[in-house]
Amino acid sequence: MADKEIRTILAPLTEGYVLLPNSAVAEVLEYTAPVPFKDAPVWLLGELAWRGWQVPVISFRRLLDDEAHTVTTPKARILIIKTLGESTQVYHIGLVIQGLPKLRKVTADSLVEVKSGKKHKVLFSTVKIEDDQAMIPELDHLTRIVERTAYGK
Repeated sequence: MADKEIRTILAPLTEGYVLLPNSAVAEVLEYTAPVPFKDAPVWLLGELAWRGWQVPVISFRRLLDDEAHTVTTPKARILIIKTLGESTQVYHIGLVIQGLPKLRKVTADSLVEVKSGKKHKVLFSTVKIEDDQAMIPELDHLTRIVERTAYGK
């Protein structure tokens, strides 16, 4: 019996990739500098208006490691993801990515978990998919951290 395939988005970061189910991705936008929040941590870049929503924009690499080197290149985009959680204020989050994401069909057999030491709460897992290493975010926890940091909820 063949493994069930899941359609995913593999989005490039400054280093590595983020892997998300296709159903969690709303849109890919050209990069526009977000309006910064006052006294925000380095990973919370600000917010932007998108389809009538105020969307907080983050650097996922910097959230995991605030010393991570991140740059905004001409290839930069903002990946709008659906939060899928119980948030009362954050329905979408923008992730800064570096280039266009790729569509990938994955199965349990095509993902190999990369074991590492201590794992950040917003990181569900790190996996190898073919030759690429990708991080899978824990979307509920990510939403709670973004909501609490951006809006004090």
